[in-house]
Amino acid sequence: METRWNDAQFTATLENLVWTASPVVRRYLHLLVTGDPNCDWATYVEWRHLSLSLDRALVLGCGSGRFERALAERGRFRSIVACDFAQETVEKARRSAQETGLATIEYRIVDLERETLGGPYDAVFANDVLHHITNLEGLYGRIHEALSPEGKLFFCEYVGPNRFQYSDERMELVNRYLRVLPDRLRLDPLTGESLWRRERLSAEKVEQDDPTEAVRSRDVLPLARQAFRAEAEYPSGGGLLNPLLFGLIANFLEGAPEDDGLLRLLCDAEDRLTRSRRLEPDFLVFAGRRRN
Repeated sequence: METRWNDAQFTATLENLVWTASPVVRRYLHLLVTGDPNCDWATYVEWRHLSLSLDRALVLGCGSGRFERALAERGRFRSIVACDFAQETVEKARRSAQETGLATIEYRIVDLERETLGGPYDAVFANDVLHHITNLEGLYGRIHEALSPEGKLFFCEYVGPNRFQYSDERMELVNRYLRVLPDRLRLDPLTGESLWRRERLSAEKVEQDDPTEAVRSRDVLPLARQAFRAEAEYPSGGGLLNPLLFGLIANFLEGAPEDDGLLRLLCDAEDRLTRSRRLEPDFLVFAGRRRN
Protein backbone atom coordinates (compact mmCIF):
# COMPACT_ATOMS: atom_id res chain seq x y z
CA MET A 1 0.00 0.00 0.00
CA GLU A 2 1.37 3.40 -0.98
CA THR A 3 1.19 5.86 1.91
CA ARG A 4 3.16 8.81 3.21
CA TRP A 5 5.18 6.32 5.29
CA ASN A 6 6.98 5.28 2.09
CA ASP A 7 8.48 8.78 2.02
CA ALA A 8 11.61 8.99 4.20
CA GLN A 9 11.52 12.81 4.07
CA PHE A 10 7.95 12.82 5.41
CA THR A 11 8.82 10.55 8.33
CA ALA A 12 11.84 12.70 9.20
CA THR A 13 9.69 15.86 9.18
CA LEU A 14 7.01 14.17 11.29
CA GLU A 15 9.51 13.41 14.05
CA ASN A 16 9.81 17.16 14.69
CA LEU A 17 6.03 17.73 14.77
CA VAL A 18 4.73 14.98 17.05
CA TRP A 19 4.04 15.80 20.69
CA THR A 20 6.95 13.64 21.92
CA ALA A 21 9.55 15.73 20.05
CA SER A 22 10.31 17.71 23.21
CA PRO A 23 12.76 16.33 25.81
CA VAL A 24 10.52 17.83 28.53
CA VAL A 25 7.57 15.77 27.31
CA ARG A 26 9.66 12.63 26.94
CA ARG A 27 10.92 12.94 30.51
CA TYR A 28 7.32 13.21 31.69
CA LEU A 29 6.40 10.05 29.75
CA HIS A 30 9.43 8.17 31.06
CA LEU A 31 8.35 9.07 34.59
CA LEU A 32 4.81 7.81 33.95
CA VAL A 33 5.96 4.43 32.66
CA THR A 34 9.18 3.70 34.51
CA GLY A 35 9.17 6.00 37.53
CA ASP A 36 12.45 7.51 36.31
CA PRO A 37 12.48 10.55 33.98
CA ASN A 38 15.81 9.37 32.55
CA CYS A 39 14.71 5.81 31.69
CA ASP A 40 12.73 5.14 28.50
CA TRP A 41 10.07 2.43 28.22
CA ALA A 42 12.16 -0.01 26.15
CA THR A 43 15.07 0.04 28.58
CA TYR A 44 12.65 -0.47 31.45
CA VAL A 45 10.78 -3.47 30.02
CA GLU A 46 14.09 -5.11 29.11
CA TRP A 47 15.23 -4.78 32.70
CA ARG A 48 11.95 -5.83 34.28
CA HIS A 49 10.69 -8.53 31.91
CA LEU A 50 13.70 -10.17 30.21
CA SER A 51 16.70 -12.29 31.13
CA LEU A 52 20.14 -10.71 31.01
CA SER A 53 21.32 -12.60 27.89
CA LEU A 54 19.07 -13.71 25.04
CA ASP A 55 19.45 -14.90 21.49
CA ARG A 56 17.29 -12.92 19.05
CA ALA A 57 14.94 -9.95 18.99
CA LEU A 58 12.63 -8.62 16.28
CA VAL A 59 11.76 -4.94 15.84
CA LEU A 60 8.59 -4.23 13.86
CA GLY A 61 8.30 -1.03 11.84
CA CYS A 62 11.89 0.05 12.40
CA GLY A 63 11.56 3.43 10.68
CA SER A 64 14.77 5.45 11.01
CA GLY A 65 16.40 2.61 12.96
CA ARG A 66 16.93 4.52 16.20
CA PHE A 67 15.04 1.96 18.29
CA GLU A 68 17.02 -1.14 17.28
CA ARG A 69 20.34 0.71 17.43
CA ALA A 70 19.65 1.56 21.07
CA LEU A 71 18.59 -2.06 21.63
CA ALA A 72 21.83 -3.33 20.11
CA GLU A 73 23.97 -0.92 22.12
CA ARG A 74 22.50 -2.25 25.38
CA GLY A 75 23.83 -5.69 24.38
CA ARG A 76 21.11 -7.97 25.73
CA PHE A 77 20.56 -9.81 22.41
CA ARG A 78 23.14 -11.64 20.32
CA SER A 79 21.32 -10.62 17.13
CA ILE A 80 18.47 -8.33 16.12
CA VAL A 81 16.19 -8.40 13.07
CA ALA A 82 14.53 -5.10 12.18
CA CYS A 83 11.86 -4.75 9.50
CA ASP A 84 9.73 -2.19 7.71
CA PHE A 85 7.68 -2.23 4.52
CA ALA A 86 9.28 0.86 2.93
CA GLN A 87 12.49 0.01 1.08
CA GLU A 88 13.92 3.56 1.24
CA THR A 89 13.37 3.67 4.99
CA VAL A 90 14.99 0.27 5.52
CA GLU A 91 18.03 1.22 3.43
CA LYS A 92 18.49 4.42 5.43
CA ALA A 93 18.27 2.52 8.73
CA ARG A 94 20.75 -0.09 7.45
CA ARG A 95 23.28 2.59 6.49
CA SER A 96 22.97 4.25 9.90
CA ALA A 97 23.60 0.92 11.64
CA GLN A 98 26.65 0.25 9.47
CA GLU A 99 28.06 3.72 10.13
CA THR A 100 27.84 3.12 13.88
CA GLY A 101 29.40 -0.34 13.63
CA LEU A 102 26.34 -2.29 14.80
CA ALA A 103 26.81 -5.49 12.83
CA THR A 104 24.34 -7.44 14.98
CA ILE A 105 21.32 -5.88 13.21
CA GLU A 106 19.84 -7.54 10.13
CA TYR A 107 17.32 -5.54 8.09
CA ARG A 108 14.39 -6.93 6.12
CA ILE A 109 11.53 -5.52 4.07
CA VAL A 110 8.32 -7.04 5.44
CA ASP A 111 4.63 -6.28 4.91
CA LEU A 112 3.22 -6.69 8.42
CA GLU A 113 -0.30 -7.09 7.06
CA ARG A 114 0.42 -10.48 5.55
CA GLU A 115 4.02 -11.73 5.53
CA THR A 116 5.61 -14.20 7.94
CA LEU A 117 8.17 -12.92 10.43
CA GLY A 118 10.63 -15.79 10.71
CA GLY A 119 11.92 -16.65 14.15
CA PRO A 120 12.10 -17.89 16.76
CA TYR A 121 12.58 -14.66 18.70
CA ASP A 122 12.97 -14.19 22.44
CA ALA A 123 11.33 -10.78 22.19
CA VAL A 124 9.35 -8.78 19.64
CA PHE A 125 9.21 -4.99 19.96
CA ALA A 126 6.77 -2.59 18.29
CA ASN A 127 7.00 1.16 18.75
CA ASP A 128 4.22 3.28 17.26
CA VAL A 129 3.43 0.84 14.44
CA LEU A 130 0.54 -1.46 15.45
CA HIS A 131 -2.09 1.28 15.18
CA HIS A 132 -1.32 1.33 11.44
CA ILE A 133 -2.25 -2.35 10.99
CA THR A 134 -5.64 -3.41 9.63
CA ASN A 135 -5.19 -7.17 10.05
CA LEU A 136 -4.25 -7.09 13.73
CA GLU A 137 -5.58 -10.57 14.35
CA GLY A 138 -3.36 -11.97 11.62
CA LEU A 139 -0.29 -10.06 12.76
CA TYR A 140 -0.72 -11.07 16.40
CA GLY A 141 -1.04 -14.69 15.27
CA ARG A 142 2.19 -14.46 13.26
CA ILE A 143 3.99 -12.77 16.17
CA HIS A 144 2.83 -15.58 18.44
CA GLU A 145 4.17 -18.20 16.00
CA ALA A 146 7.48 -16.35 15.70
CA LEU A 147 8.13 -16.21 19.45
CA SER A 148 10.22 -18.81 21.25
CA PRO A 149 8.38 -20.82 23.96
CA GLU A 150 9.23 -18.17 26.58
CA GLY A 151 9.16 -15.28 24.11
CA LYS A 152 7.46 -11.96 24.82
CA LEU A 153 5.84 -9.09 22.94
CA PHE A 154 6.42 -5.48 23.98
CA PHE A 155 4.82 -2.43 22.44
CA CYS A 156 4.30 1.28 23.01
CA GLU A 157 1.31 2.32 20.95
CA TYR A 158 -1.45 4.81 20.32
CA VAL A 159 -4.58 3.06 21.60
CA GLY A 160 -6.97 6.01 21.47
CA PRO A 161 -10.03 6.52 19.26
CA ASN A 162 -9.85 5.30 15.68
CA ARG A 163 -8.89 8.07 13.23
CA PHE A 164 -8.54 10.43 16.25
CA GLN A 165 -12.30 10.84 16.65
CA TYR A 166 -12.18 12.40 20.09
CA SER A 167 -15.31 13.21 22.07
CA ASP A 168 -16.70 16.74 22.38
CA GLU A 169 -15.59 16.77 26.03
CA ARG A 170 -12.02 15.91 25.05
CA MET A 171 -11.89 18.62 22.39
CA GLU A 172 -13.22 21.20 24.85
CA LEU A 173 -10.42 20.36 27.30
CA VAL A 174 -7.85 20.59 24.52
CA ASN A 175 -9.10 24.00 23.44
CA ARG A 176 -9.21 25.27 27.00
CA TYR A 177 -5.45 24.71 27.25
CA LEU A 178 -4.78 25.92 23.72
CA ARG A 179 -6.24 29.30 24.59
CA VAL A 180 -3.76 29.88 27.43
CA LEU A 181 -0.74 29.54 25.15
CA PRO A 182 0.92 32.77 23.95
CA ASP A 183 0.40 33.76 20.33
CA ARG A 184 3.88 32.67 19.20
CA LEU A 185 3.23 29.11 20.37
CA ARG A 186 -0.11 28.80 18.57
CA LEU A 187 1.36 29.22 15.08
CA ASP A 188 0.79 26.17 12.90
CA PRO A 189 4.22 25.45 11.34
CA LEU A 190 2.57 23.71 8.38
CA THR A 191 0.28 26.61 7.40
CA GLY A 192 1.76 29.63 9.20
CA GLU A 193 -1.67 30.44 10.61
CA SER A 194 -2.46 31.20 14.23
CA LEU A 195 -4.63 28.51 15.80
CA TRP A 196 -7.44 29.69 18.03
CA ARG A 197 -9.22 26.36 18.17
CA ARG A 198 -8.49 22.69 17.53
CA GLU A 199 -11.24 21.07 15.51
CA ARG A 200 -11.81 17.35 15.56
CA LEU A 201 -10.08 15.86 12.55
CA SER A 202 -12.29 14.58 9.77
CA ALA A 203 -12.10 10.78 9.73
CA GLU A 204 -12.44 10.88 5.96
CA LYS A 205 -9.55 13.34 5.65
CA VAL A 206 -7.34 11.24 7.94
CA GLU A 207 -8.08 8.18 5.83
CA GLN A 208 -7.45 10.10 2.61
CA ASP A 209 -4.08 11.35 3.83
CA ASP A 210 -3.05 7.92 5.09
CA PRO A 211 -5.38 4.88 4.93
CA THR A 212 -3.38 3.21 7.72
CA GLU A 213 -3.47 6.05 10.25
CA ALA A 214 -5.15 4.90 13.49
CA VAL A 215 -7.16 2.48 11.38
CA ARG A 216 -7.94 0.13 14.30
CA SER A 217 -6.21 1.81 17.21
CA ARG A 218 -9.02 0.97 19.64
CA ASP A 219 -8.49 -2.75 18.95
CA VAL A 220 -4.72 -2.82 19.52
CA LEU A 221 -4.91 -3.47 23.27
CA PRO A 222 -8.03 -5.71 23.54
CA LEU A 223 -6.73 -8.04 20.81
CA ALA A 224 -3.26 -8.15 22.40
CA ARG A 225 -4.85 -9.25 25.66
CA GLN A 226 -6.56 -12.08 23.81
CA ALA A 227 -3.51 -13.22 21.85
CA PHE A 228 -0.91 -13.01 24.66
CA ARG A 229 -0.75 -13.42 28.41
CA ALA A 230 -0.41 -9.87 29.72
CA GLU A 231 2.41 -9.40 32.23
CA ALA A 232 2.03 -5.65 32.65
CA GLU A 233 0.39 -2.59 31.14
CA TYR A 234 1.84 0.88 31.68
CA PRO A 235 -0.31 3.92 30.72
CA SER A 236 1.78 6.41 28.78
CA GLY A 237 -0.26 9.60 28.67
CA GLY A 238 -1.16 11.65 25.63
CA GLY A 239 -4.82 12.27 26.40
CA LEU A 240 -4.28 16.04 26.40
CA LEU A 241 -0.83 16.55 24.94
CA ASN A 242 -1.20 14.40 21.83
CA PRO A 243 -4.12 16.36 20.25
CA LEU A 244 -2.98 19.69 21.72
CA LEU A 245 0.69 19.80 20.73
CA PHE A 246 0.85 18.18 17.29
CA GLY A 247 2.70 20.64 15.06
CA LEU A 248 2.78 23.31 17.76
CA ILE A 249 5.55 21.47 19.60
CA ALA A 250 7.97 22.81 16.96
CA ASN A 251 7.38 26.34 18.31
CA PHE A 252 8.72 25.52 21.76
CA LEU A 253 12.43 26.35 22.01
CA GLU A 254 14.32 23.53 23.65
CA GLY A 255 16.06 24.73 26.80
CA ALA A 256 14.24 28.08 26.91
CA PRO A 257 13.06 28.48 30.55
CA GLU A 258 9.64 29.92 29.65
CA ASP A 259 8.88 27.29 27.00
CA ASP A 260 10.11 24.37 29.08
CA GLY A 261 8.14 25.71 32.04
CA LEU A 262 4.94 25.87 29.99
CA LEU A 263 5.45 22.30 28.81
CA ARG A 264 5.93 21.11 32.37
CA LEU A 265 2.68 22.85 33.36
CA LEU A 266 0.86 21.11 30.49
CA CYS A 267 2.34 17.75 31.50
CA ASP A 268 1.16 18.32 35.08
CA ALA A 269 -2.30 19.27 33.81
CA GLU A 270 -2.58 16.11 31.75
CA ASP A 271 -1.46 13.99 34.69
CA ARG A 272 -4.11 15.55 36.97
CA LEU A 273 -6.85 15.12 34.37
CA THR A 274 -5.87 11.49 33.82
CA ARG A 275 -5.70 10.66 37.53
CA SER A 276 -9.13 12.23 38.04
CA ARG A 277 -10.38 10.11 35.09
CA ARG A 278 -11.49 13.12 33.09
CA LEU A 279 -9.11 11.89 30.38
CA GLU A 280 -8.05 8.48 29.13
CA PRO A 281 -4.38 8.02 28.20
CA ASP A 282 -3.95 7.76 24.43
CA PHE A 283 -0.78 5.66 24.66
CA LEU A 284 0.12 2.49 26.52
CA VAL A 285 3.10 0.18 26.98
CA PHE A 286 2.20 -3.52 26.93
CA ALA A 287 4.27 -6.50 28.02
CA GLY A 288 2.88 -9.93 27.20
CA ARG A 289 4.19 -13.46 26.84
CA ARG A 290 3.44 -16.29 24.47
CA ARG A 291 0.58 -18.55 25.49
CA ASN A 292 1.48 -22.23 25.99
